[in-house]
Amino acid sequence: MAVSENSRTGEKILSPIRTATSSTPVKLIVCAIAIGLLAGYGAVGFRIAIAEIQHLFYGFNSHDVVSQVADLPWWHIMGVPVIAGLIIGLFWKFILPGQRAQGVADVIEAVIVNRGKMKLIPGLGALFVSALTLGGGGSSGREGPVVHFCALIASQLGQRMRLPSKYYLTLIACGVSSGVAASFNAPIAGMFFALEVVVGSLATQAFAPIVIASVIGTVISRIYIGDFPAFIIPRYEIVTLWEFPAIALLGAVAALVSLIFIWSIKFSEQTIDRFHIPEVLRPAAGGLVLGGIAVFFPHIIGVGYEATDNALKGNYPLLLLLTLIVVKTIAVGITFGSRFGGGFFSPALFIGAMTGGAFGLIAATAFPQMAASHGLYAIIGMSAVAASVLGAPISTILIVFELTGDYKISIAVMVAVSVATLITKHLFGRSIWQTQLLNRNVDVNESRALRALSFRQVRGIMDREFIEVPKQTTMQELRKIISNTNHDKFVVVEPETHEFIGRIDYSDIKTGLFGDEPRENLTALDLVHENSPVLFPDTSLKSAVEIIEKAGIDHIPVINRAAERRLIGILHHKDLLHAYNAALLSAQDDARDKVFR
Repeated sequence: MAVSENSRTGEKILSPIRTATSSTPVKLIVCAIAIGLLAGYGAVGFRIAIAEIQHLFYGFNSHDVVSQVADLPWWHIMGVPVIAGLIIGLFWKFILPGQRAQGVADVIEAVIVNRGKMKLIPGLGALFVSALTLGGGGSSGREGPVVHFCALIASQLGQRMRLPSKYYLTLIACGVSSGVAASFNAPIAGMFFALEVVVGSLATQAFAPIVIASVIGTVISRIYIGDFPAFIIPRYEIVTLWEFPAIALLGAVAALVSLIFIWSIKFSEQTIDRFHIPEVLRPAAGGLVLGGIAVFFPHIIGVGYEATDNALKGNYPLLLLLTLIVVKTIAVGITFGSRFGGGFFSPALFIGAMTGGAFGLIAATAFPQMAASHGLYAIIGMSAVAASVLGAPISTILIVFELTGDYKISIAVMVAVSVATLITKHLFGRSIWQTQLLNRNVDVNESRALRALSFRQVRGIMDREFIEVPKQTTMQELRKIISNTNHDKFVVVEPETHEFIGRIDYSDIKTGLFGDEPRENLTALDLVHENSPVLFPDTSLKSAVEIIEKAGIDHIPVINRAAERRLIGILHHKDLLHAYNAALLSAQDDARDKVFR
């Protein structure tokens, strides 16, 4: 109990606030344990679901897709993604119309826009589509759907327990850390991925719950899948320190490949849009193209771990490595552009491994006495491309360290990752998830206050009191209007239709009435400012701030979007400043709420 004093009576009273606050960390720890268990089992269950769907379509459930698919006829390989696409198209059309596959970008959006609250049914539907994609011949990754599903579990737990929204960030980070840790058998990387990508900061007092959830997810993964990492990497050695300039150059190449990969996703979607394929058939049409590619390059099917593993072991020749970079990039673009599901983590690892392996073979040809195995370069390239694409350099470095356990290789990875992320940030500035969010008008790099204003509309703060002045109003009539009102908001309209023509300032009226040379023959239309900026009731306050500051005026008319352009309100600069100030104070409160006490 906390002791406080009544300001009117001076009486000492007891308050339960301190007790409630001190119990909060206990609740979070309990929730972290529950989330770690649920997310760990969720990640394992998702892998099992993919394997069962793959077994249904292809007749096997192992990761050795390339070697297993070689025994299947071409029509089987080509038909599987078409059938999966038909099911997905029908699912989006009739079961969850208007929805789409979800991933890490949606988790970030839920955190920064919806205060961590995620909807259950769309999330489960997206999980089903992703499992069907990966088991049915699509070319994407499983980590993104796992992250989203585990975050969904955490969010739903918080909502069911009616916890304050300020704790949802910690809960979601617990789910994400457990899911990533279970996927890669890498608890440290899972923890840092949650902090780096979801929380957005490594300095957080929510450290303990996230660690607990990550460890629990790893333990569950090791119980049911085994105590081995996602990739079994041979022991490699750096031949000489003179290789580090080549490793830095590989980082630059990885940055270029990453930028092309990020660009290809949006390009593929825009290209497919031009064909105007009915939405219900769009996944099947994409599946037909994917099936045609898989007939010749089965490496693209699913998460592609077998092909990635072969590249890391140095089993592929140069021509195949270069070809797979191009083919996989195209396949991933078609997968996402066709409304399939999945994530970007595995494709980034795949393309990075091929890039590094190809670079290593070329380096060995040029400097045979100084170059290490191209398998080592595949590891480094995998790390650099993944870090650049995902915007998660620390997590990527830690994943590689946990996979290899080799300190020297980790130093080489750090060099390449640093170069790649520096170049990517300088030239592009955003990860693939941040790019997705920007396409939805969610900018993670802008201030929280401006982001809050982007989700508020002009109609909420506009002034509905204003003076409509017919365009033929004379100066004598304007004098009467001014004398009978205390407003200074005058808008010129068509007298019959009330269509907006333009605004006039009080200073213009004063000049016309009381200036050195009063001009009594003027009308209101003569005083109108040409090209007066206008707003609409559904214009965001963020856009309104930019428009009103660019115009340099104190108020802007608000008109409806219909053809009549009827005036419905006035937005004042001072009201915008008040809304922005309130958003700033709210953002500060949210920042304090993230740190649990």
